[in-house]
Amino acid sequence: MSKYRDLLIKPPVLEVYGKPREMKIDLVSCMCDNEYRWTIKENEDGDYKIFTHGFAYSNFQTDHRKDDIEWAADAGEWDEVFEMINTGTSQIESIKYR
Repeated sequence: MSKYRDLLIKPPVLEVYGKPREMKIDLVSCMCDNEYRWTIKENEDGDYKIFTHGFAYSNFQTDHRKDDIEWAADAGEWDEVFEMINTGTSQIESIKYR
């Protein structure tokens, strides 16, 4: 079975404690299990911004706009952020933050 399918069947438990300055989100695509990384960083105003590292945000085909995910992160609603990201053609494999 593919890694993407495994993540669909049994998604990882993702927990965030506190207010991270930076978060790395590792994604697995439905296309050949390609792996990608997103970074969500807090800027000097305290707002979060998403970086997809050279790939267009639209390639991930999420059902939500980028700014909606950023606003959910600003509110500290990380479960909602992860659910929004997982609506696209990739699934979250893991996160790490500081």
